[in-house]
Amino acid sequence: MGLASRGAQLATGQTSEDPTGSARQAFAQLAGIYRSGGNAPELVAKLNVALELIQEARSKRLDRDQVSALALEEKARVAISEVLGEIPAAQEKAQRESTNRTLMVLLYVPAVVALSTFIFYVALRTGRWYEKTKLFEMRIVEKREEKD
Repeated sequence: MGLASRGAQLATGQTSEDPTGSARQAFAQLAGIYRSGGNAPELVAKLNVALELIQEARSKRLDRDQVSALALEEKARVAISEVLGEIPAAQEKAQRESTNRTLMVLLYVPAVVALSTFIFYVALRTGRWYEKTKLFEMRIVEKREEKD
């Protein structure tokens, strides 16, 4: 009975795994990767290919070419399952990159503050040194004029 119902599903073009639903699931997971600051252009490209295959399958189904439509849907399912299989690694990579960016910011902020403080200190000391040299020049000039 199970084999007969499966055959009926294949004959009508309906399978238990809807490629459109799987594509939506893959898209939602890919969107999560991009929201977390990561990127996965190769997975997006694979998903786009799968969506094109689904669209072609719909077109074939409208042309009443069930065999080609089923073959295209199967290719789309395979592509989507590959994308879904690769998403956890991409999510982990995006999380790792996000953590690295956060750590870099936390390391750069104190370094920039320390460097700017040092530059300010050096500029301040240089300014005071310059003022002292001008003051000494003025004293020397005043004393010479008094002697003359």
